Amino acid sequence: MVLGTDDVPLPSALAPSRSDVLVQADGSDRWLVIGQEPTDWAEFGAAVVRAAPGGSLGFRTQPAAPQLREFVRGWRLAGYHFGTAASPTKQLLLPPGSPDVGEVLRAVDATLAARDLVNTPSNVKNPEWMVGKARAMARRVGADVEVLGPARLRAGGFGGVLSVGAGSSSPPRLVSLHKPGTGPRVVLVGKGITYDSGGLSIKPRESMALMKTDMSGAAAVLSALKVAPEDMDVAVVLALAENAVGANSYRPGDVITHVDGRTTEVRNTDAEGRLVLADALAYARMTMSPDVMVDLATLTGAATVALSREMGALYASTRRLETSLLAAGRASGEHLWPMPLVESYRPALASDIADQCHIAVDGHIGAGSITAALFLRPFAGDVPWAHLDIAGPARATVAAGVKQVGGTGFGVALLGRWLQAGARY
Repeated sequence: MVLGTDDVPLPSALAPSRSDVLVQADGSDRWLVIGQEPTDWAEFGAAVVRAAPGGSLGFRTQPAAPQLREFVRGWRLAGYHFGTAASPTKQLLLPPGSPDVGEVLRAVDATLAARDLVNTPSNVKNPEWMVGKARAMARRVGADVEVLGPARLRAGGFGGVLSVGAGSSSPPRLVSLHKPGTGPRVVLVGKGITYDSGGLSIKPRESMALMKTDMSGAAAVLSALKVAPEDMDVAVVLALAENAVGANSYRPGDVITHVDGRTTEVRNTDAEGRLVLADALAYARMTMSPDVMVDLATLTGAATVALSREMGALYASTRRLETSLLAAGRASGEHLWPMPLVESYRPALASDIADQCHIAVDGHIGAGSITAALFLRPFAGDVPWAHLDIAGPARATVAAGVKQVGGTGFGVALLGRWLQAGARY
């Protein structure tokens, strides 16, 4: 791809060929883009917004509506910048009569809202800060909101959330939002670890660098409320805690009791996400009468090893739920890969002093993402349930395609597509 201004002659070597696409508008501050006919218009839009140094851009020949919408999606996602860092003003101009791109912009804005939550530094972003963002979202979408603080968490027996948050001076919270509607009740659950040091099983320094993003699941399910159908009955549960090191930190060897009475033997305090999710899933099942539950979490390094950063791992208790989420992933460009819930691996979680351990204690099994999903499954009970391990695609370490470095907002567009298609389960 080559760029030049309209009023600067291009060298003959840069002149477009007959197979090239010309994106151009008149005026000295308008930019000319020359590139071959794209096969992926979102990637094309991302490449253009990165390459253009500033100014405005428009199409000389209007592309078809689907291509234009994908271009706009790529342009907006790749043009995202967090914070106050100065960046050149880049404006995409669409002439009167262009296809409507409002739905694309709404979906992208929801993803960017999640990115903002994820990219906020953890010295600002603690559980109470997330509560404020949840209240603001509830006002925006007309949802009821309930916040459980430490006293109510203790009274309710939320041993997972309380244990993980015990070492921090920022107490944990569990937040539920409910937007009443018709049809089946959909409950979305998000892991909201606002910073993860690993606790007493402390992470290496290098591994902590991205840990402000460990609440990406909570950010995704909260932001998905922006794109949920108006008349759909949707609830969101956020399990919020900071996994810090302190005098009250929970320990390897502790046994904790979850909200539904199940007990867990702790073997690694850096496997904290599944402990807060266990409480959140059980709470939702017991109090919200869900017809289907989906949780999102940056849960395991094993999922990232298996699938890298291009797709999330999907575990589903019903084939229809699996199929519908996979289809939503394809339609949104946020791809999932179906993973098996291998029941023969469950003995790896056996404990002599609790109902189960939260990590595999049989070194011959491995399969860390699968055993994490198996740990979570009982907390969903008989409710159709899916677990999305998004540890890989929720974070980007390089700017490429539609992603910028940091939180990607992965899951928002996917959930939006799934909800808009009827949330089949």
